[in-house]
Amino acid sequence: MDYHHINAAIDLLQNVANRLQSMVQTTPANRASNQTVYEATEMVQKALAEMSAAVNPPIYTDIPEELLDKAEALGIPLDDIEIRVAISSHHLSQVAGVLAEIDNRAEEIKRRREYFLVRLPDMPVEKLGSRLPVVTAADFKWSEEVTPQEVRDAIKAKYKIDNLLQNQPQSRSSLFEKIKQANEALAKAKSAETIPDPDDDEDIPF
Repeated sequence: MDYHHINAAIDLLQNVANRLQSMVQTTPANRASNQTVYEATEMVQKALAEMSAAVNPPIYTDIPEELLDKAEALGIPLDDIEIRVAISSHHLSQVAGVLAEIDNRAEEIKRRREYFLVRLPDMPVEKLGSRLPVVTAADFKWSEEVTPQEVRDAIKAKYKIDNLLQNQPQSRSSLFEKIKQANEALAKAKSAETIPDPDDDEDIPF
């Protein structure tokens, strides 16, 4: 808890109470100025911002530098406690959106601080950066988990992988070897058929 912000809030609220009390005690109701009430309301808003800052300190460390530079260039007081609390408590896309709106309507918007505070909560939250998914080296790492033996056995049984392995086609070398053996056997068979039988004299001309 930051008591600096708490004390600032107390001072603001006491100031508001004193001014309103003074108005009630010294000014007839029909002559009271609405401006006094408006100023008191703004001081209460600032006191609320101080109390919020005491619980959640507003910091700009997560805000892109170019966004802060743009806000400053547009005349947004970055040291204002309400501005600091508003920026730190809203999405970056909302901050960027209201700044773009102020930039586009710069000639029309005179009270830019007030416009920023009023419009900021109404800005839609949008996704910043590229709409493509961010891919890192971790996405290309294959899982090193080993498939359980029972799962592999079930897959082999379902698709009869063992039978496919037993009936797989023969290699080219083994096929050529069998062709060679068949040719040799055929050649031996033919040579056996051409040898004359010595006991067969019917074909001898003399």
